Amino acid sequence: KPPTTPLYMCVETCKECTVVAHTSVSDPSELPSRMPYEHPEVSSLPEGGSGGACSNKHYGEPWRLIQTNLGTDMGDGWETARHPNRPGILKCKPGSNILDIDLSDWAILGLGRPICVSRIILDTKHFRGNFPESVEVEGCNDSDDQLGIDDGWFSLIPRSRMNPDAEHVFESSKDQVENADKIVTHVRVSIFPDGGLSRVRVYGA
Repeated sequence: KPPTTPLYMCVETCKECTVVAHTSVSDPSELPSRMPYEHPEVSSLPEGGSGGACSNKHYGEPWRLIQTNLGTDMGDGWETARHPNRPGILKCKPGSNILDIDLSDWAILGLGRPICVSRIILDTKHFRGNFPESVEVEGCNDSDDQLGIDDGWFSLIPRSRMNPDAEHVFESSKDQVENADKIVTHVRVSIFPDGGLSRVRVYGA
């Protein structure tokens, strides 16, 4: 298989450096979503997952998030239009790296069967300038597929910063998934303040 190839660049400067950026070209088979895992991905279409309601589907439908393949481009994911009330200048909350803004869009995904969540992957593949600043994931246990915004949702992943073109992995074994002992039938993914996701993968048993 092709190796992971680091890219280096020499820089001459007399200024003090405070940040070092590292870029690498990785073998896709080494991504967490491509590697074997002890529990199935119950959000996927083959496992019975489904895309439900959403607040905005300007550039894509929520069902695209639960395809089993890696996203082919931005059009292969779920992306919302820019929020009309988004301020021109965005600032972080005091003492936090999260933006001080409550504007968001959301999508509901049905799982193939009820589970306790052990792992969630949020993938921003191909979304570089228009990835969400942060994402929050909630769950609920309800047999009704027509869920609304006030149907007993509880936190699975608190609002967390995203990076461009990357897989973000949250594991219950590392205390990164909240309420991992609760039964979940649906998840609600909220993006702040707008933007796009390529895939959402939910694992559990």
